Amino acid sequence: MSELVPQIQLDTRERIAMARMLCVLCMIFVHVPDGQSIAQVYSLTTGGFAIFLEGFLVEGPGRASAALLSVVSGYLAATTLLKPGSSVWSLYRRRFVSIILPMIFWACVTYVVYLVVSQSRPTFLEDAKTVLDKLNIIFFITEMPLGATMHLGFLRDLFVCVLLSPLLLLGIRRMAWFVLPMLGMLYVFEHNQSFVLILRPLVLFAFSIGIYLAVRGARLDALDRLWPVFVMLSIIATMIILLANSGVGDTAVQAFAKRGLEFDETVLYPFGRLFGSLAIWTLLPWFLGGKLQIWVKRFTPYLFAAFCSHYLMLTLLFYGGWSPLFGGRQSDSFIIWFLSAPLVSMAVAVMVVTVAQWVAPPLATLITGGRLKTAKAGASVDALGERRKQGVAVGGWLILASAYEAVSGFISSLVRGWFEASRRLLLGRAGREE
Repeated sequence: MSELVPQIQLDTRERIAMARMLCVLCMIFVHVPDGQSIAQVYSLTTGGFAIFLEGFLVEGPGRASAALLSVVSGYLAATTLLKPGSSVWSLYRRRFVSIILPMIFWACVTYVVYLVVSQSRPTFLEDAKTVLDKLNIIFFITEMPLGATMHLGFLRDLFVCVLLSPLLLLGIRRMAWFVLPMLGMLYVFEHNQSFVLILRPLVLFAFSIGIYLAVRGARLDALDRLWPVFVMLSIIATMIILLANSGVGDTAVQAFAKRGLEFDETVLYPFGRLFGSLAIWTLLPWFLGGKLQIWVKRFTPYLFAAFCSHYLMLTLLFYGGWSPLFGGRQSDSFIIWFLSAPLVSMAVAVMVVTVAQWVAPPLATLITGGRLKTAKAGASVDALGERRKQGVAVGGWLILASAYEAVSGFISSLVRGWFEASRRLLLGRAGREE
């Protein structure tokens, strides 16, 4: 029975925290606003090095990150359910608070902001003709509408996977040989959101793989020594995607289209996500144990808010500041905006949550999904009263100080961690400096 009750060790928890941080930051690359009404198609024949770098980050780690996050979520859900005395309803309640409530909050805020903007200029809300269309923008009942809340649909599917986790756990424990291939086929061949239960079958398939790893008691570090192989395969897969976007293989693309299939989703993306996820996971040990990990621990409570709010906040910053000053996608400086978007999103999330803590601590708990621990109720009221007595000036100073520390500290630690990991990779050493 011991192999059916996996225990998450401290080093695995730290690794999962690092994976979440890197994956969310990489996912933000996929959603950086650029002022264009049509999504950028990245290929090897479009633009110069800047466009290539964008495309590589989007089609590589950007798209692989959602799969890895889903695997991790499945692993954690199964580990929870396999504990003696665990309660399914307790799991549902915790995930509803940590996933659905923040999703609804940020979707509603985004909807209201765009509703105001739509009074003076066209927005994606114009495509919402029916009541169901409007509800889908917030709740994603039957589809993920293209627009500013689309990324939040990932959370909807993730929660559905949590609801299905007892059935998935039962099926995988008894018939993994049947369940996983069936879910894999659903992922590969279902692309038009017609399967309403799960709008993105990728999430369900990857979530189930995480459950399988927990059930089997798999060693999560078993493939670490193969990181060079996975990194190379990930690079090759990403380059093939960019090559296909350049027009190479149009015959195959058209052949798949005639059968109602998308060549990239059926053939290219599965390999890219597989090798990309394995590359990210097996590279993580090189980033553990240093100052980068300390900063990851410090800012992990803000990560979920950064994911939920990043598109709205980046859009406001882009149209309100960056674009008027530096220009849009066609400007040479756009690559700076693109590369800084994940860290800007994190800094803004820190600022928003800090303000919420100062004004209304329960709001900070809501928008972070309970990930930010606050003081007890009585202590919170007393502390809030004291802070208000200090005045707006002192409060503003605290906010600015927190924002500056978030940006400068995180960026510097990220750079140092990257150079430290690069040095270890080049020297072939796994030892850490004291």
